[in-house]
Amino acid sequence: MNSTNRSNSGSSTISLVITLVIIGVGAFIGVQYIPQRIEAGTVGSILDDIKRDHMKHPVTSMADLQRAIEKQLNINEMNELKNDIEVSYNGRAYIITAKYERDLNLIYETKQIHYEKSVVLD
Repeated sequence: MNSTNRSNSGSSTISLVITLVIIGVGAFIGVQYIPQRIEAGTVGSILDDIKRDHMKHPVTSMADLQRAIEKQLNINEMNELKNDIEVSYNGRAYIITAKYERDLNLIYETKQIHYEKSVVLD
């Protein structure tokens, strides 16, 4: 006699749909979040480059520093952040602070992510 009792292995259609939904939601959030992280990394790199250039050729005025920042933003095609970067002088050093926010849509709500990075040019 042949035994027809076979155990079923594999996943059902419902588990496949659930898996695809989870992957889809992760991809949806990732498509928004990854460019924001790349942008934050680029801003950090710009500030680090300005600090490195200042060590080689010290900045002598606030206007020179503003021009250097604008040049770096233009090179990286990030001119929309021009108003989000503040430069101050405390009597001893220049302080450059980049502060901006981006929205992250999580389907059920929107979260605002705050990015901030500062460098001090002694």
